Amino acid sequence: MSAPKIIGAVLISLILFISLCVFGVALSVKTTALNVSYVASLVDDIPVTEILEEAQKQENITDSEKFDIIKGLVANNEAPLKQQITLFITEIYDYLNSKSDTINLNQLLGDTILNADFVISMLESSDLKPLLEYYIKSIIRDYGLPAGLLVDDYLDDIAADIEPWAKEQAALIIPPALDYILGNSDTFEVTVSIEGLKDALKDNLKQSFLSALPQEFRGLTRTVLGKIFDNLFEQASADIPSSITIDEEFFDSENGESMRIDLSEYEQNLLETRDGIKIFNIAFILLIVLILLLIAGIILIHRSIKWSALNLGVVSFIYGAVTMVFYLSSIWLIRNAVEQNEIAFNPVIRDWLVQVSTGALFPLQILFIVFIIIGIALLATFFVYNRRQPLDTASIYSDTAEYREADINRPFE
Repeated sequence: MSAPKIIGAVLISLILFISLCVFGVALSVKTTALNVSYVASLVDDIPVTEILEEAQKQENITDSEKFDIIKGLVANNEAPLKQQITLFITEIYDYLNSKSDTINLNQLLGDTILNADFVISMLESSDLKPLLEYYIKSIIRDYGLPAGLLVDDYLDDIAADIEPWAKEQAALIIPPALDYILGNSDTFEVTVSIEGLKDALKDNLKQSFLSALPQEFRGLTRTVLGKIFDNLFEQASADIPSSITIDEEFFDSENGESMRIDLSEYEQNLLETRDGIKIFNIAFILLIVLILLLIAGIILIHRSIKWSALNLGVVSFIYGAVTMVFYLSSIWLIRNAVEQNEIAFNPVIRDWLVQVSTGALFPLQILFIVFIIIGIALLATFFVYNRRQPLDTASIYSDTAEYREADINRPFE
């Protein structure tokens, strides 16, 4: 083969190798970060409950009671919450992939994660008694109660009595509250009656009073004791209002900033990302076309199955080997960084991040296996053709004997 053809084959092979490297990265991005199924699987695999439990073990949490309440609410609703998050992500990816023309993130939140019916259903299916016990303790601490009552022994009963009332009031508050947070309404004001709470407190604390009478009340009839408790409770609960009003100030943070959600800036970012993905998809298709043209160019230069197989086999095998080294090195670096606590302090999060990273590199694992196999197959083809002596190229005449026309025409003697 002439020198220009050799130089051309080398240059095309180099460009093909670089193109394959770019293709590997692009394919990984397309099958992971740009793949809604992959992202949804990541959300589904997040061990939220385990993360919270480990955080509680590691951190010196002074108010473990609040943390237990949060952990319980998350554990009871982890599956449906992940489902709503997945729906939210799916709608975003449909927009990014041009399956929908417009997107309104506030409305999308209201249709999925912050949907009033969904939030109410989560509360209905949750055990609110630990939260209510915490709230009852704060009321007793703030307003005071008759001395000598065994309050702690009746907290469970009080919470159980007011749980239906609490869920009923929450169902009234949640829809207008979410409308205000999402910007669907400009004002918010809801008045909640707490007479049900006072009645439950009174009934259960009365039982506590009668079961553990102070010394000065012993020997009195039950009727008299009941009247005494009623007077004591009325005095202690006089400052407890019959209702509370929740308005816009409830959603203001300590520094005065509103908790209302405005995602218009993120919608603009999504629009720019959508345009970028369009360009990426076009470039990905053009890259595949370029790779096919480069392969065709190598075949046309050699015009031989044997030499084309050798050239493409070397490129494929080298690319597969380089990708394998990159894949294994990346796995090692990630695990090493995790072990040195450079990524996350929570071991559950660390294990999850290793799993996520390995999954993100999985397309590269498939690529290096496929290209190494293709490279070996093409190199084997070259060696088979190299050892084979085709019939149509075999020498008909002897290389050592010379035949002259005179000898051929001379009569046989």
